[in-house]
Amino acid sequence: MAETHRPNYFLVWIWLIGLAIVSVAASFVLPKSGALFLIFSVAIIKALLVVLNYMHLKFERPLLYAMAIVPLIIVIILMFALFPDFVFRG
Repeated sequence: MAETHRPNYFLVWIWLIGLAIVSVAASFVLPKSGALFLIFSVAIIKALLVVLNYMHLKFERPLLYAMAIVPLIIVIILMFALFPDFVFRG
């Protein structure tokens, strides 16, 4: 019989709330560049928490990770490829 793993949803939710508070507090306390860096860093951490726990990727096979990561890599490549068009547009 296969073992089923269940994340502690309440603990993950507490972490998400705490990280959201950190993001809001950073916007008031830190200078703009530092706040932006911290807010985006916290957003990445929150996204990873949601993906791993609520989307149940924490206990999945590596092929499922590849199916989630490859489209993200394509988006990042396209962003960098199209970046000069946005910046240097007439």
